[in-house]
Amino acid sequence: MKERITKELKDAMKSRDKRRVSVLRMLLADIINVEKSGKDFKTIDVVRGYAKKLKKTIEEYERLQIQAEIDSCNEELKIVEEFLPKQMSDEELAKVVAELLESEKPGDIGSAMKIVMGKYKDVADGRKVQALVKEMFSKDSA
Repeated sequence: MKERITKELKDAMKSRDKRRVSVLRMLLADIINVEKSGKDFKTIDVVRGYAKKLKKTIEEYERLQIQAEIDSCNEELKIVEEFLPKQMSDEELAKVVAELLESEKPGDIGSAMKIVMGKYKDVADGRKVQALVKEMFSKDSA
């Protein structure tokens, strides 16, 4: 993955795509920083973490209603997401969560989250899973 990011960075430099160069440099810097820390890590987790930071930044700018920054961060996020596995659609996710909760019958939201994210961590957004799990638990208790 690091090699792919480096190659993409070189291509962006050749095509003079400043936005892409900037994002890829930041992503590569995060990966290098984690490598230097000596921690055991997976590159995909570093990329996922960077995407998560961007999403939080977007939420903050939305709260502050700064549209130019929201657009800028969304562009960056699109570039970073190119290096992540394709995420499940909301419909697929709802179906998978319902099936898992039906078969596993976890006792609480925490154990349900653990089951779902354990199997679908790479292709499911944790916030969406959490919302679905909470919704399904509230239906069961009603």
